[in-house]
Amino acid sequence: MKFQWLTTTDSLPPPANLKVTHRKGGYVEKTLKEITSFFLNWLFSEEIISRRGLLQSIDPRVKVLTLGLFIVAVSLYKTIFLLLGVYLFTLFLAYFSRISLRFFLVRVWLFIPLFSGIIAVPAIFNVFVPGEPIVNLFTFKSEVILGPLKIPETISITRQGLLTASLFVMRVATSVSLMVLLTLTTRWCHILKALRVFRVPQFFTFILAMTYRYIHLLMRQIEDIHFARKSRTIGKEKRGSGRKWAVSQIKFVLKSSLNMGEHVYSAMVSRGFTHELKVIENFNLRRIDYAWIIFSVFIIAVTLVLNWL
Repeated sequence: MKFQWLTTTDSLPPPANLKVTHRKGGYVEKTLKEITSFFLNWLFSEEIISRRGLLQSIDPRVKVLTLGLFIVAVSLYKTIFLLLGVYLFTLFLAYFSRISLRFFLVRVWLFIPLFSGIIAVPAIFNVFVPGEPIVNLFTFKSEVILGPLKIPETISITRQGLLTASLFVMRVATSVSLMVLLTLTTRWCHILKALRVFRVPQFFTFILAMTYRYIHLLMRQIEDIHFARKSRTIGKEKRGSGRKWAVSQIKFVLKSSLNMGEHVYSAMVSRGFTHELKVIENFNLRRIDYAWIIFSVFIIAVTLVLNWL
């Protein structure tokens, strides 16, 4: 047992009576890990794309076209039932594309309450959308006038306001779900190539491609800087030193990222780059692509007719 370390793969034997303690990471380290994990697993994940699912087997050009048409149709729906139906349809697509429903729902609904909720919540009150009151909240002695805004004597939640807010939130949720399905089941370079097929301006696709790449590169750079500092830190840090270091590194990271962008662009131009992003893989339409086009157009046409009726 004394020479048990000889059977291990370590280059040096451990010193005697060594006690190893693992210090919990601070808020800076935890934040960096969470942000990096978000971009790697949610934006740059190849695991879902490589699965053999329904949307993964469809041509990227067809997916961009049909899901884009679905988004346009969603913006035209005026009833909550059609929006709910299309949203359930996106859940079925996620299931048959072998995407975890929990992962899909969290990804879609993580930011919707934060952004669309802020816009939709005021609409439920009769101050902004008059209608049939459901719940009375406050009652004033008389009508209050604040500039161009007239506040009624009784502030209440209206049925029309709830319907308007529900339509807005469901419209946003359904549109975001369709976009998430596209990004989860299609490689980014294939999406850009499909956009170029539909005559999307070259400058626009170039900016998207470079933004996609530099987000990943910038996160790696920030993570490397933090770990370099951590590897040179001995003992316990003083309280507040992590915050001071994070503030001091903002300027350095911004300056280094700008310099790196200029160097990379100069290197690309010197090697013959002409702002045209080329993908070696060729797209070929198959039977499943034609079937998906017919099915999508049929669903969109039927829902638009129901919406009009």
